[in-house]
Formats: sequence, structure tokens, C-alpha cells
Amino acid sequence: MSKLAAFLGKAIPAHQQKQSSHLGDRTLYVGASDIAGCPRKAALGKQNPSPHDITTLLRFSRGHAAQAMYADFFRTGGALFEEEVEVKHPQFPEIRCHIDFLFYANRQTKRMHIVEMKSTDGIPDEPYSSWVDQLHVQMGLLQRTLDPAVEIGGSILVVDLNAGTYHEFNSYTPNRLVFDQLVEKGKHILAAARGECAPRTEPGILCGYCPFRTGCPTHAVALDLPREILDAGRKYLELNEQKKALETRLDVLKNDILTFADGTFKGASDGILINVTSVAESVMIDSCKLKRNYPDIYDQVKKPKAGFVKLEIKPFIPPVAQAA
Repeated sequence: MSKLAAFLGKAIPAHQQKQSSHLGDRTLYVGASDIAGCPRKAALGKQNPSPHDITTLLRFSRGHAAQAMYADFFRTGGALFEEEVEVKHPQFPEIRCHIDFLFYANRQTKRMHIVEMKSTDGIPDEPYSSWVDQLHVQMGLLQRTLDPAVEIGGSILVVDLNAGTYHEFNSYTPNRLVFDQLVEKGKHILAAARGECAPRTEPGILCGYCPFRTGCPTHAVALDLPREILDAGRKYLELNEQKKALETRLDVLKNDILTFADGTFKGASDGILINVTSVAESVMIDSCKLKRNYPDIYDQVKKPKAGFVKLEIKPFIPPVAQAA
């Protein structure tokens, strides 16, 4: 390990701890993000807190960087807001949230707007249900602590720093029924963290990042797909079919152009450049024949090949439906 790697191995966790210091000891309370996620993950995380790896910490730091960047944008634009506003449930103070941005129309009007910020690789077509639940917890808690006359709204600002894009999912308002259900979920997480009951499981899009996935009862059997994953699978199938159709059309167009070019060709008109080149013949090693005829040499020249994850998505008819 290089000196720089060793240094960063200590500096990155220290930086993350400093950036999250305003959250306090998260083992002592249930936050909005806990309620929005899987109860089992939240409860076990409070019972057995463990340090995150560097990859996860860098992902957290990306979120902090995005929030700091947009806070500067808001200040430059003259917006009136507060950051990281902590709100506790009046009856259950162990249930609380930290609002990323709380905007005011002005100090006199009774209107506030919550913005929950998410930093992602790629912006989804619709917000994940966990994001929406987290926002509902925040709006509900804020509503419980303010004058009923105060108008509260909320939105989710999703930022892709790599692509330089952002999108706001807007027009959310508090919903008492949804909030009450989420509070009950928060109380369940608290009870499970204290060892008073077994935590429920809620599989979702973040299961792959869960440090407690091993031994999870949900993943011990064939899993019914969470809604976000089911929607992603359907969209994947649709786009894959479109891809096949496009590739067929592209092959036809490619053949038309190559037939016209009849070898090496270069031409341009109206902003379109067409360049056809020929790749010379080459020689390659027949690894099967080498292994069969010269195994000693094969053993000397072979090298490891990295594995990969294979994704297979296809239409599925349940056995019961097939029997019918």
C-alpha cells in the first residue's frame, strides 16, 4: 500500500465522521432514512454498528459535495433557507429527521418547502418509493411541530454530478395517513433495535449494499421482486426489444452504405461524414488447439481472466399459470 493510500484510508473516514457529526449517535434514534428503508437493516445496524468501507464513504462524500454545491447555488440566487434542520416527533423524540434544505418564502409568510437531495449515477424516470417515504416522514414531522396554518410542501432534487444533470420531483404535500403508517414503522424499528421483537424485512433496490444480507430470511428463498426492480426489469425488456429492432434497421442501413462504398471510401455532405476503412487480416492463437497439442506451453502462457456478473431478464410464466 502506498503512503497516499494509507493516508486516505485514515483521512476519508475522519472526513465522513466530521461531515456527519450533526447527526449525533444514530444508534439512539430512528431517522427518516431508516424508516424509508428496510426495518431489519436499520435495527441490526443500530445493534451492531460497523464502519463503512472506503467505497461507501466516497459515495457518501459525493452526496455531501453535491449538497454543498447546491447550497452555494441557492445562496447566490438569494434563496431563504436553512440546512440540516433537525425535527423530532413531539410524542416519540426517538423518531426524528434531518432536512437537507428547508426553504421559506419569507420570514413572515406561513409557507415552507422541504427539499430532500439525492446524488446518483443516472436519474431515474420516477423517484424511488424510499425517497418518497423519507420525504413524507420529514413533511409529517415538520407539520406536527408547527402551527397548523403553515403550508408545507416538498420535493426531491436528484443530481448526477458525473453527467452534470439534475431533476426535481415536485408537488408533494403532507399526508396524515401515510405519515402515521411510517411512524408505526419507526416504532417497530425502535422495538426491534431494543431486542423486543424480530425486525421485518422489506427487500428493495439497495439490498445489494446491505451488510446484513447474509442470513436475511427474505433472500433465503426465491424472492418476489420489489416494485422498483420489477419496473426496472420491465423497462429493460422493453428497451432491449427496441434495441434489437434498431440493430436490425442499422444492419440494413449499414449494408446499403457498404454496398455503395465498395471498399475504402470517405465523403461528406450536409454535416454528415461517412468513412469506410478496411481492417487488414491478422493472425490469432487457437487456445483450444494450443492447450490440446502443447499443454506445457499453454500452462506457461495462460493468465487469469476476471469474472463478471451476468444479467438475464426474460418473460416468466409462473408454474400455476402454465398449468391453468
